[in-house]
Amino acid sequence: MSIKALFLLLAILQLTAADDTTKLLGRWRSLETSKGGIGAMFEFRKDGVVDYSPGAVVEMKYRIEGDQLVLPPATVNGPEQRQSMEWSGNDKLRLKASGDLWIELARQGPAPDIKIPILGEWTSSREMSGKTMQARYLFYPAGKGLLLIPFLKQSGSYSIRGDSMHLELPGRPPVEGKFKVDGDVLTIPGPNSGESRFARY
Repeated sequence: MSIKALFLLLAILQLTAADDTTKLLGRWRSLETSKGGIGAMFEFRKDGVVDYSPGAVVEMKYRIEGDQLVLPPATVNGPEQRQSMEWSGNDKLRLKASGDLWIELARQGPAPDIKIPILGEWTSSREMSGKTMQARYLFYPAGKGLLLIPFLKQSGSYSIRGDSMHLELPGRPPVEGKFKVDGDVLTIPGPNSGESRFARY
């Protein structure tokens, strides 16, 4: 192989690696969770830093009936959750399930469709085990929703070499193996030589 051809090959490999890294950037959540809805969230940044959060990852269906948001039962064979909605513009939403308890939601980012104000990403505070945590609600078209509650956030590091990833998180042994970004699905090496799949959110 000539020197010119070698440089061309190296340039192509570098561009491919850069493209894979760009596809990796952003926020991802577990596609497979425990029966209790526990999974993980990652946010990969440009500078080789990754934020990791174990937490609740719950896919859900929803619908709007009048001024009520209807969510799935909180327990097996339980009743649907009906919450009254009180709007303050398109960026503030209060949900009331029962009694005097209200949940305050604040929109994150622009509204995808002002004709359907529930659509988009919202955050609120939630008390769990004596701690205040941030809950993130994402409402998509066709009645699909997602609830994310990170229990804690840890910052680690990652590096990419070709189609392999090296991932280091605090208190855990380093993980290395092949990764793949296929549309909005990310596959990364698991801690026990397996694989873990994530969806972009």
